[in-house]
Amino acid sequence: MGITDSIKDFFDPQEEAVPDEKGRFVLTGRQSLGGMLICTVTDRETGVSYITKPGADCPLTPLLDADGKPLISRF
Repeated sequence: MGITDSIKDFFDPQEEAVPDEKGRFVLTGRQSLGGMLICTVTDRETGVSYITKPGADCPLTPLLDADGKPLISRF
């Protein structure tokens, strides 16, 4: 199972997105942008934050700082 497959488990089109507390990723934010829901998820293993969108095709895009390094969150 790839990263994209594990992210799909966060989103149910019928209900509000809820993180899997035992999974690798945790939902850390949600924002509406031009009518589309954008979510921020954080990898529990690396601390890297990503943006993604709900749905069957959920690409992960890392969030970068001004120097081009990934944003890291500590749990």
